[in-house]
Parts: sequence; C-alpha cells; structure tokens
Amino acid sequence: MLYTNDEEMLQGIIAGHEPAFTATYNHYQHMLLMEAYYKIRSYSEAEDMVQEIFASLWQRREKLSISIPLKHYLLKAVHLQYAYKCRKSEVARRFIQHTLYVSKEATVNYVLENKEIYSQIRDAMACITAPACRRAFELLYIDNKSHKEIAVDMNIKPQVVKNQVSRALKVIRTHLKKVI
Repeated sequence: MLYTNDEEMLQGIIAGHEPAFTATYNHYQHMLLMEAYYKIRSYSEAEDMVQEIFASLWQRREKLSISIPLKHYLLKAVHLQYAYKCRKSEVARRFIQHTLYVSKEATVNYVLENKEIYSQIRDAMACITAPACRRAFELLYIDNKSHKEIAVDMNIKPQVVKNQVSRALKVIRTHLKKVI
C-alpha cells in the first residue's frame, strides 16, 4: 500500500504496518532533525532526539490517539523532547554544582582540621626538651626518613634513634592529652 497522506500513515502505524512507519520516517525525519538542531545546536543530539521520537512512536503505536495532524504531533514531540533534555540537563547541572560545593566545603574543612592538628603537634614538639629526641622525631615523622637514614645523619645507632623517637612520642602524647 502506498501511504500518501498523514491520516493513512498514522492509521498504518497504529495497525503495525512497517511500510507506513518507514514512509512517515522518510517524510518527516529531515524536518524534525532541523527543528531539533535549531533548538539544541548539536547535530548528534538532534539526531538522537529524532530517533527517540520515532522509536517512541513505534513502541506506543497501539495506544496512539492523535487528534491533531501528524506533522504537528511530531513537531510537538520535538519540543517536549527538548524540554525533557533541558530539565534533565538542569538537574545534572544542579547536582554537579552541589557536589562541587560540598566537595569544596569538605576540602576546606579538611585543610583547616589538618592545620589545627599540625599546629597542636608543633606545640607538643616544642615541649620536647632533649634536642636529640626532637631532631630524631622531626627526621622520622616530618622528613619521612628511615631509622637507618636518621642513624647515619645523627651518627648514632638505629636502636638509639628508636629510643629517642620513643621518648619524643611520650612527651607529645602527654601534651596532646592535655589539649584534647
């Protein structure tokens, strides 16, 4: 059967005739693509929108009840798809903004907490009266050196380094317990 007008194409689609759907697609695809492109300014997104419209038309063919001309129905579908994409994009944009805001806020809090902790540890380190203990502690925990490297730097045995660090930690723990 040759589908020459909108009413015949629509009735053919409702009846499940693929040639009617193909005729509708061939007749309106370019016009809908241009309308979609005019709205979103992206050819690939416009193609996706038009594909979604035609896929939906075919999937809902048995339930279709169209009282306006098919051309107007399809153009309205482009407009609705565009509105849906805008809402979806707005929701995504808001989510991203919220996530970035929360991330920045969390990062700022984390940095502030780290600064406070670092300051308290520095104050506790000032309470270490033995210079060798303080130096061994700083080399181990601040400069990230190993016990062996510290022993070579300070010209002492690794076991002495462990003892010095142990004494320094006792002083720091005692001071931090007072702060907390």
